[in-house]
Amino acid sequence: MAENVVEITQKNDRTRRLLNAELARITARLRSEADVPMAGVVGGDFLDIAQGIEHQELARLSASRLVDRARRLRIALTRVSDGEYGICSECGAPIPPRRLLAVPDATACVTCQSRLERAGGAGPDAGDPAEQPVRKSA
Repeated sequence: MAENVVEITQKNDRTRRLLNAELARITARLRSEADVPMAGVVGGDFLDIAQGIEHQELARLSASRLVDRARRLRIALTRVSDGEYGICSECGAPIPPRRLLAVPDATACVTCQSRLERAGGAGPDAGDPAEQPVRKSA
């Protein structure tokens, strides 16, 4: 029994470290990319202005996605602390380790996430695919 407690504690510590490292990476990106470029109006033609506006919109979209990713990582850290990490918030079944490796902030198993997405909502694990590791999920 004591061995199981030690194993779970070590696993949670490792998970917490990995989630914190990812959150730190996202936070650093947010800080470095925080400045939204100003669209130049003076001395530029229509294409220059349009390109400037496009850069502004892309910067805002990127920041929005990073903020959402950070929010999901904080939720995952709370789930680790509460002992709920790796458990589907929809059905209560264990989330496969391969899925957690691919999507560390997953709160739903593949079946429930698929059902949520088909139901019209993006579901709890929706996020920017560009922010997800390039790994095959379970």
